[in-house]
Amino acid sequence: MSFADRFRVMEPKDFMNDSDRKKIHDAALNVLETTGIKVHSSVARESLKRAGAVVDEDTNVVKCPADLVGALLKKIPSKIVLAGRTEEYDLPLDRRHQYHTTDGCGISVWNDETKTRRKSTLEDIRKTAVLGDWMPYLSIYEPMVVAHDISSKSHVLKGLETAMENTTKHIETESTTTPEEARAQVEMAAAVVGSKDELKERHYLSAMVCTVSPLILDEGATDAAMVWAENHVPVHITGMASMGLTGPATIAGSLVVNHVETMALACAMQAHEPGSPLLYGSVQSSMDPKTGAYNSGSPETILISIGNVEMAKFLDLPCSAGGIGGSSRIPGLRVSIENSVLCSPLITAGSEVMNGIGLADGSTLLSYEQMMLDHEIVGLAINSQKDIEVSDEAISLDLIKKVGIGRNYLSEMHTLKRVREFYLPTLWDMSSFESWVEGGKKDLFAAAGEKAEKIISSHMPEKLDASVSNKLKQIVKDF
Repeated sequence: MSFADRFRVMEPKDFMNDSDRKKIHDAALNVLETTGIKVHSSVARESLKRAGAVVDEDTNVVKCPADLVGALLKKIPSKIVLAGRTEEYDLPLDRRHQYHTTDGCGISVWNDETKTRRKSTLEDIRKTAVLGDWMPYLSIYEPMVVAHDISSKSHVLKGLETAMENTTKHIETESTTTPEEARAQVEMAAAVVGSKDELKERHYLSAMVCTVSPLILDEGATDAAMVWAENHVPVHITGMASMGLTGPATIAGSLVVNHVETMALACAMQAHEPGSPLLYGSVQSSMDPKTGAYNSGSPETILISIGNVEMAKFLDLPCSAGGIGGSSRIPGLRVSIENSVLCSPLITAGSEVMNGIGLADGSTLLSYEQMMLDHEIVGLAINSQKDIEVSDEAISLDLIKKVGIGRNYLSEMHTLKRVREFYLPTLWDMSSFESWVEGGKKDLFAAAGEKAEKIISSHMPEKLDASVSNKLKQIVKDF
C-alpha cells in the first residue's frame, strides 16, 4: 500500500441538496455584487479591477458581478497533488482521500507534570516535525508553534527551515503575514525541489491564508496570497466567521459569509494569476452563547464545517474545511472527546484536508501528549471510513465452505494474509488488565507523553542534502 492509499476513503456522502447549495451560492453572489468586500491589498484590488470588478479606491470596497465571479472561478484547477519532499509522500486531492495536518500558530506548551504552560520555542518545532514524520496517519506537517526564542522578523522562516529539515512530508505554512515572507518561503521550497519552475509543478509547499470576517481581505496576508498565486503554491483559503459574532447566528447565514470571502480571495488570485491552485477551506465555529468566546468543539461547528464541504463540492474545488482542535483550555479528556466527535462526520462529507492535530485552547496550546492522542483519533476515524470490499476474494465463499460448521478461521492462510490489514492502535496497549497493572498502571495521557519522548529521541527523519540545507540557511540569513 502506498502512503496515499492509506488515506483512501469511501465516496463522500451529500448532506445538502443542489437546491440548498445554490441558494447559499446565489446569496453570496448577491453580497459580492451589491455590498462587496473590503480588499486592503492594492495588488489584489488592481488585479480585480483589470478583470472587470468595480473598485472604490476611497473605501477599498470591491464589487464583483456574478458573471465575472463565474468566469474567474472556472480557471481554478479542480484536482491537484500536494507533493512530499519525495514522490512517496505525494497526496492526490481527487475527492477519494482524506488527509490530516498538524495544527499551527500555538504560542505555549503544556507541562503535564506541573500543570503549567511555558512559551514555545524553535526546539518544539523540531520535535513536533520529527514526531509528525513518524506518525503513520499524519499526512501534512505545518510548524505548530511560534518560536519565541527567534526574532519576530525571522521566526516564520526559521520555523519552515526546521520543518523542512525534519520531515519528508508535505509542508503547509500558516503564519505568513507579508509578501516578503512569502517570497522567501518560495525560494526555500524551490531550493528543496530544484527550482521555481519545478515548484510550480510539484506543490511541495502550500499556505493557509485567512480572511477577516465579516467580508474583509486584509493587506499583508492577501499580498502574500498574490505571491503564492504567482508561484502556484496552493492556498488553503480559510474563513473563520464565528456564528453570532462575525457571522449570522445561523449556519446558512454564516455559510454565506464564508462563501463570499472564499470566492473573493479565489477571484483575486485568478485575476492575478489564472490557473493558480487553491483549496476551498474554513475553520468556522460557533461562539460560546454565554461569553462570545471561540467554541470549536460545538455541534454547530460540525454542521457549519460540513456545510463548507458542501459548498466546495458545489464549486468543484479541492476542499480543506474543518478539522479537530477542541476549545478546552487544557489538553486531556474533554478535548479528546470533542476531537473524536468532530472528526468522522467531516470525512463522511468529503473534506479532503483537515487540520488540528496536537493543539488545544483554540489552537494556541501545544501538548505532546494530546498530539499522540489526536493521531490515534485520526487513525481510527480514517480506517472507519474505508470502502467495504465486495470482491470474490473478500466474500471467501470457497473458504466458508471449507471451514464449514463449528470450526474457526485462525489457521487459514487467508486469515494470515488479511489480518495484516486490520487497524492496530499506535498508542494504547491492547493487553490484559493484569499486564497493565504489572506495567505500573499508567494512565493513557502519561503513556502518550512517554511514547512521544521515545519517538522524538529515536526516529531519524531523512535528512536534506547538505547543499540544500546550506542554501536554506543562507536564504533565512539574507532575509
